[in-house]
Amino acid sequence: MVQRRAVNRADKELQPEKLPTLYKTLVPLTPERHDMYYLSRERSYEYAQTTNAIPITADEFPQAMRSYPIVLAGHDTPTPVALVGYSAGHNDHVAKDGSWKEGAYIPAYLRRYPFAYVRESHDVDRNILCADLSSMIFSTSGEEDRALFKDGKPSEVLTNVMDFSNRYETALQRTRTVMDEAKKLDLIDPSSVTITRDGKTTKVEGFNIISEEKLRKLPDDVLAGLARRGVLNLFTAHHLSLTNFTTFGGS
Repeated sequence: MVQRRAVNRADKELQPEKLPTLYKTLVPLTPERHDMYYLSRERSYEYAQTTNAIPITADEFPQAMRSYPIVLAGHDTPTPVALVGYSAGHNDHVAKDGSWKEGAYIPAYLRRYPFAYVRESHDVDRNILCADLSSMIFSTSGEEDRALFKDGKPSEVLTNVMDFSNRYETALQRTRTVMDEAKKLDLIDPSSVTITRDGKTTKVEGFNIISEEKLRKLPDDVLAGLARRGVLNLFTAHHLSLTNFTTFGGS
C-alpha cells in the first residue's frame, strides 16, 4: 500500500483544482510555511505503482526508447508517455521495496516528483514552484543540508530542484511544439497491439502513434524541414520504441 504524509488544512486549500498524474496535493513552497521541511536522500517510486503510463518529454525519447514503448495519450492534446506496464493500474517496473527496475530508464517526470511548477494565474505569466506535500520524501526534521530553506531563502538542495524543474519545463514546451506540429500535419493515428503473457493474450489499445505511412506521404520540403529541426529523429525513436512491445511485461 502506498503511504502518504498527512497534509494540513491550510496547505490543502492552496492547491489547484486539477492535479497532474500521480500528484495528490500541489501547494506553493514558501519559507514562511515550509522552513521546517527537509528532503530525504532516499527515493522510493512506490507512489508510481498504480500507473502504467508515465509522461515523458521529446528530449527523453533516445533514452526511453531502449526501455519502453513510447505512445501518445489523447488526441486533442497528444502527450508522449512511456508504457511501464501492460495493464492499466499496474507498473511492472516498481519493485515491492519501491525501487525502479534495474537498468531501465527512469523518466524525468518521476525524478522531478514531488515538485512541479504551476502558473501563478491565467493573467500572470509566472511559474511558482509547488510540491506534493503528501510525499514521504518530505520530513519535518533532518540533516541541515537537506532543508528546503535556509535563512528565508531557497537552500542549495531546493535550488537544484528548481534548476531541474526549469529544464523540465523547457523540454515540456519543446515537446508541445513537436506534438502540435504532428497534429497539424495529421500524422497522429489510433493504434493497438496484442500481447501474449503467461499464456494469456491481452489487447492493449486506447493509444495513438505517429503514422509512418502518413509520414512517407508528406511533401519532400515538409520532410526536409522536419529533418532539419530534428523532429524526424524523434519520430524514428518513437517508432523504434514500439519494438519493446515484443518483450512487454517480460522479466
